[in-house]
Amino acid sequence: MPDNRKAIVRYKILDKCLNDRYHNYYIEDLVFKCNEALEDMGVRPVSKRQIQSDIAFMKSSIGYNAPIVSIQNGKRKYIRYSEDFSIMETPITEMEIEQLETLITSLSRFQTIPIYNWVDELLTNLRYRFGLKRLENNFIGFEQNRDLRGLRYLSDLINHVIKERPIKITYHPYGKSILQWVIHPYYLKQHNNRWFLFGYNSDYNDLSIIALDRIEGICETNLDFIRNKQFDFDSYFRDVIGVTVEENQKVEHIVLKFSNNRLPYVLSKPIHHSQIIEDEENCIVTLDVRPNKELISEIMWFGKDVEVISPYSLREEIKRKIEKMHDIYFGVNNDCTTSI
Repeated sequence: MPDNRKAIVRYKILDKCLNDRYHNYYIEDLVFKCNEALEDMGVRPVSKRQIQSDIAFMKSSIGYNAPIVSIQNGKRKYIRYSEDFSIMETPITEMEIEQLETLITSLSRFQTIPIYNWVDELLTNLRYRFGLKRLENNFIGFEQNRDLRGLRYLSDLINHVIKERPIKITYHPYGKSILQWVIHPYYLKQHNNRWFLFGYNSDYNDLSIIALDRIEGICETNLDFIRNKQFDFDSYFRDVIGVTVEENQKVEHIVLKFSNNRLPYVLSKPIHHSQIIEDEENCIVTLDVRPNKELISEIMWFGKDVEVISPYSLREEIKRKIEKMHDIYFGVNNDCTTSI
């Protein structure tokens, strides 16, 4: 769970305890109550220092200006609100208004994309409720392909994944006949500006990867949904670049040598989370991944600015592709461009 969501949970628990006039809550009690709620959510407990920091934030002007006081009771002090108060009823602050304006402007970049039709209604309601203005000019741009084939199915597929509904998909692979599959959808992933659906395929009794731009139709079925009990997709994609996972392919130690002018780019935009700068002086970078076609495409994208040092098999694969490119552009019979 993101840290900001865990903090909100703690604030709500503290707010409830500090409002309770029938119990005296000491700092240890507040720590226990917060950790009890976090444990129910499968989140690791927090320390007494963290709760003290939360209380300080709630009291501050950048927080909620909460009227929190410590009341002496013998040798100890219990903590509560000095008056009727709740962070759930406080008016929106200037900082929150600024954050909302930034959020609204960023979200507005998605308004013209079909799967984000809900954004328009949301933004209208937010502007009306908080009196926020509409900016005339955009100041932020996202990489997106509004004309991508299959994008119109994304919203429905998200609903089918969430609601666990098996679907029948009409699918047209490249250069092959149209197929119809019953898919139990589990997961959606974007890579290289394309979307892919991962789900159990009843025909193959296995997981299938379905490119949305090859889908020609979707319809619901009355079949029972087969739940995903095998794949943890965060782990499933941990050792690969892109979406292609070769089950029999082991993780390999990839050693790449970059040109001096290209290395800064690779440092600022790592190829994979496993990337390590092994020898910066000699521009040597290593990855620990399963080789797949996306890795090869990534390496080929760097062109002359990268050399595969190892493993030998990957180096040979890149070499074969370069030889084919050489034949296309410098072949003996290619004294003119290929006719179209």
